[in-house]
Amino acid sequence: MMAMGADFPEEIPPHWALYFGVDDVDASAAKATELGGAVHVPGTDIPGTGRFAVLTDPQGGAFAIFTPEG
Repeated sequence: MMAMGADFPEEIPPHWALYFGVDDVDASAAKATELGGAVHVPGTDIPGTGRFAVLTDPQGGAFAIFTPEG
């Protein structure tokens, strides 16, 4: 778990975030977009940890994808 800091807009309530492990964050985000999803946070590196992105499915369900470093 992590605290919701000042960088979270007030309109976003406390929530759980579901992460799916993928082999390639950028390719998976591109495929999700092709299939009607949307990317809200593009592929972003977390130094010493991996790469992630935040998406929604065509119905608006939010989720994240993650590839560990190394």
